[in-house]
Amino acid sequence: MRKTNTLILLIIFIVVNQAFSREDIATSNRKPLLSNVSGCIATTAQVDLNINNVRARILNGGDLWWDYNNNAAGIYEIPNGSGKISIYAGAIWVGGFDVANNLKMAAQTYRQTGSNDFWSGPISNDGINPMDVTPSTCNAYNRFWKFDRAQVTTFAGGGASTPDILSWPGNGNVAIGELPYLAPFYDLNNNGIYEPLSGDYPNYLLPGVSQTGCNGYLQGDQTIWWVFNDIGNVHTETGSLFPIGLEIRAQAFAFQSANTAINNSTFYNYEIINRSPDALLNTYFGVWCDADLGDASDDYVGCDVNLGLGYCYNGDANDVGGYGLNPPAIGIDFFQGPLADPNDGIDNDRDGSTDEPGEEIIMSNFHYYANVNGSVTGNPAATDDYYQYLSSVWTNGSHVTYGGNGAGTGPGSTTTPCNFMFPSTTDPANPTNWTMSNGGILPDDMRFIESAGKFTLQPGAVNYVTTGVVWAQSIGGGPTASVALLLNADTTIQQLFDNCFVTAINEQKESSSFSLYPNPCFSTSLLKFNNAEGENVTLKIFNSEGRLVQTIKNIVSSEVLIDRKQLKQGLYIFQLEDNKTVKASGKLTVL
Repeated sequence: MRKTNTLILLIIFIVVNQAFSREDIATSNRKPLLSNVSGCIATTAQVDLNINNVRARILNGGDLWWDYNNNAAGIYEIPNGSGKISIYAGAIWVGGFDVANNLKMAAQTYRQTGSNDFWSGPISNDGINPMDVTPSTCNAYNRFWKFDRAQVTTFAGGGASTPDILSWPGNGNVAIGELPYLAPFYDLNNNGIYEPLSGDYPNYLLPGVSQTGCNGYLQGDQTIWWVFNDIGNVHTETGSLFPIGLEIRAQAFAFQSANTAINNSTFYNYEIINRSPDALLNTYFGVWCDADLGDASDDYVGCDVNLGLGYCYNGDANDVGGYGLNPPAIGIDFFQGPLADPNDGIDNDRDGSTDEPGEEIIMSNFHYYANVNGSVTGNPAATDDYYQYLSSVWTNGSHVTYGGNGAGTGPGSTTTPCNFMFPSTTDPANPTNWTMSNGGILPDDMRFIESAGKFTLQPGAVNYVTTGVVWAQSIGGGPTASVALLLNADTTIQQLFDNCFVTAINEQKESSSFSLYPNPCFSTSLLKFNNAEGENVTLKIFNSEGRLVQTIKNIVSSEVLIDRKQLKQGLYIFQLEDNKTVKASGKLTVL
């Protein structure tokens, strides 16, 4: 079902196109021959965001929502624990031109035979090498930092820590030219150094702490943070001969909320820094998605221009083999877009005003393409194709036209250029209703790209982009009823985002209470905790360096006995975890 093209570079970027199906991805062991740039290897780290009604797989390489290690399964599971999948894979795409008109492109899809444009770690600039990242740096950052807000709140109040709080990468290595501040942290003594044992902590918007805007903070009741770049090696996904120099600090987050819209959503914030000495002109930031809403073979896609939302919904009332009757709808929104160029004369946020200070670009383009190779409207094969899809242009250089299949054929087709495919009646420039159905397109395995552009990314410039995945399911009324609920949910979430999710934060659930006696532990200590529902719980014990030293699994009662025989004298941190969140955490002293 999955077909894209792999770009294999031999010595001086000799490009060879080869198509692979999903089965090919799983079984092929062929790898591209890479010329050595920085020599970083592809990222392998994976982790799940799983605090609410969604289990979303996060990967450290510009892509999301699928199991790269097994090359087979999409992991955007909703409801959490149901085994039902709403998205197979997604990724970010960024492209633009330098002053010499060279196209620079970085993107990700399925990593066939190792195709890759992103690597883990921050970029250094020591004055000798204007852009660099070493394999050792890439390896060190091939990981995630994950914790719940409740854990940081506890730690900030003088309570227990976690290994990821202690190892939080608040500072870059300035000795090799990395930026001094990396992951956001609260600096208690204002010395610019992350010192968790001196009162510093990962910087959530905790009660009583003053703030300026929403940027530069951690969000959510659960947060996953990582950093990646596009200069670690040769771009074998897009075949771009010129790296951009992007350092992207990312956080995925979610809220555990009584608000159904929030509880069914996940969010992704990207702090994008141009570490190149060159400006990137006519830049687009895009999100690519292969939705696979339950059964992948019967989907439609569309967009709402006013909301800045691209979405996928079922093509019929029964998603056989997937969600069954009353299938849901799922969408991706630019809740926060990149900054528009000053005085560009465009109403980039579609609020009726132009060139206001701090104007952001919301979704400017929505593009669909077919899962076929060698077609004008099919899978991208060359570097130009990726950029053209970000800017509503087909692979032959022709602009998308309104109606039909968007390429001049099918019912309702026109010769009118447009930037939004299948907007229903939401495109102000083209009020005639246009959907996949009335364009003569049958439900199938769909993928889409939504983008925000064009803008200029100056050297050293920082842009914050926040996207979110929204999900809704109507009981009755068919697939379009789920789309209507999706639009309502998206409107609600945008209002919460514009207020820094303050309402969602106030609904945060506190961690369960516990007791541990005796503490200090001389022989054994009994840990009691709230587990009235008999959930399967795991106890993890970490030493003072954050290293996992003991694990006790399959605890279904409300107490567990800790035996000090496996523990040396010292201070330890324990965590009780179920499959969704940390139930309790605290300190244990062994004498």
